[in-house]
Amino acid sequence: MHLRNKMMPAAVLAGAAAAVVLATGPALAAVTFDPATGTGFVGKGDIQTAFSWNNKQLQSNAAGVSFSYDSTAQYSAVCEWITGAGTKGQKTHTITLKRQTGVSSSVAYDTRERNQITGFNLTDYAATTTTGTLPETGQPCVGNEEGINHDGTWVSVDETARTSTLSVSHAGMTAPLG
Repeated sequence: MHLRNKMMPAAVLAGAAAAVVLATGPALAAVTFDPATGTGFVGKGDIQTAFSWNNKQLQSNAAGVSFSYDSTAQYSAVCEWITGAGTKGQKTHTITLKRQTGVSSSVAYDTRERNQITGFNLTDYAATTTTGTLPETGQPCVGNEEGINHDGTWVSVDETARTSTLSVSHAGMTAPLG
């Protein structure tokens, strides 16, 4: 199976288009997030809980709050070669690929309450950073972790597991929302 199509942005890999609702704080606070579009809302209570902030701290720190959609995918990749005896040799490699995609946001205010912050509107995906390299079926491979070159070829690359989390960051600290 050719993997070029599987290496789409995290938005496409995220799964269902339906909004994901994550309850993480007080009863009135909630996170709604649509991983297909990068849109949703994070209530102020979720941010306060994540960083142990009171209302004044949230008001002061809101401009420095950022969001990301983080995913880790595991793949099983099989390298195949012809051995010295003329038979097929195979080695299965486990490959981990991590993606962090920024989520654009804007501060939501209640203007009736002297511009009191009510939360953050999540508006779209931003840049994606990927750690790790995913091999492509048909491309050359080494065959084993020791680096011995068997002039092999990747014969399959299949995703075996995936985890994804919406996270909030401020001043070098990151906390999952959900």
